[in-house]
This record gives sequence, structure tokens and C-alpha cells, in this order.
Amino acid sequence: MSIIDKSKIYIRNAQYRLWKWKHPEASFKAYFAVIAEKDLARGRSHPTLGSNLSSGTYGVSGRRTFELLVQRYGIQPEDVCVEYGCGTLRVGMHAIDYLDSGCYWGLDIANAFLEKGRNLIGSELERKAPTLRVISKDSVAETAAAKPKFLYSVSVLMHVYPDELLEYMSNIVSIIGHHGLGIVAAQWTEKETIQIGRQSWVHSLPSIREALAAAGGDATFVERDLRADRVSGAIEIRRANA
Repeated sequence: MSIIDKSKIYIRNAQYRLWKWKHPEASFKAYFAVIAEKDLARGRSHPTLGSNLSSGTYGVSGRRTFELLVQRYGIQPEDVCVEYGCGTLRVGMHAIDYLDSGCYWGLDIANAFLEKGRNLIGSELERKAPTLRVISKDSVAETAAAKPKFLYSVSVLMHVYPDELLEYMSNIVSIIGHHGLGIVAAQWTEKETIQIGRQSWVHSLPSIREALAAAGGDATFVERDLRADRVSGAIEIRRANA
């Protein structure tokens, strides 16, 4: 990482500390939502949120991701499937289209993201009756009661503040219960957790394992792309002793 990039992160972290001083009871994910909502309102390009995607055209960019999930894990149209961190339904729209009516559950940290997603997918997919909820204790319990067979979380772990890693893993383990499978597409590192952006981290393997164990979960780490300082792949999560 260059000195310029490190300087930018230092400034952004100072901005977060100032915001936190003004909102002492708020979580980092609340701060993330505030920043992202402002960017969406201004029409700024974003890798995963909104219609102005830097990662590709909305309606196209998330298709291959969901196709790979179906191919690898055998997701069937009748399976109840949860997207944890669904954002504005970049991937979710393809899941909604593929799954039977009422089988898709999407959870995210801000209602503004969910409403934007509803507008983007249009009335045709809305007829498939997707369930969209803001993440909370109640919505996690409600989603778990639907007994999903699969939960996937794509490009989300990197935006989880280190102090909120346990909450993230606990929610996933609670939702999948004793019979579901959680699939987290992410990066991790054998070294210490690395901050790589304003709101982005590559979490250490030990910290992920520790959070999972505390949440009552267990995981298989499927490595797909090995780099000098990090690994890209899938974290396949099950409840421990499930």
C-alpha cells in the first residue's frame, strides 16, 4: 500500500472517530450506511450498490456470482435462500428470478438500500414476493424461522468492522440453524487483519475462526486465489456439531 493510500485511510479513520464522538451509541455499520446512502443520493459510482455500478451493468454484474453458487452448491428453485448483505439486489435479482415465489430472503443494514433494490428489480420480480428486512435481532430470528437451506454473503465480510465480526458471524450461524449452509465469499489473511480502504478490511484467519467459535459455528475454508498477503475464496459455515 502506498503512502498516499495510507494517508487517505488515516484521514478517513479520523473522520469516523469524529462521527463516533458525535454518535457514541452508533455502530460502525450505521456509519457505513450513512456514507453509502450519501454516495447513492449523489449518483456516485459504487462497486456493488445502486444502478451506477463500477463493477458492471446492473442486471448483469451479479449474474455470474449467483450462477456459480447454483453450480457449486446445487441450489434448487424450491430452496429457501438468504442473502445476508443483499444491498440493492445486484446479485439478489438473479436469485429472486431463479427461486420459487417466497423463497428469497434479503437482509441488509439500511432500509434505503432495500427500497432502492425494490425499485431497480421492477414489478415483474417483485411478484416473486421476496422478503426484504433490515438486519436486527427480530429480523434474524424471523429469517431463521423460515429454515433456509442456504445463506450466501458476497462482498460483505470486507466491510465488517473488526469489532463487529462476532455479530456478523453470530447472525449467520443463527439464521442457518442446524440444517443450513452459510457461504461467505471473501478474502482473508494468515497475518494480522489489514485495513485496505475507508470501510474495508481483510480479516485475519485467526480472528475469523475465533468469531465463528464464539458464535457456535464451524467452517471449511475453500481457497481459490492465493496472493502474497491474502487468500480469496469461500468460507462454508455450519453450526458446530450440526
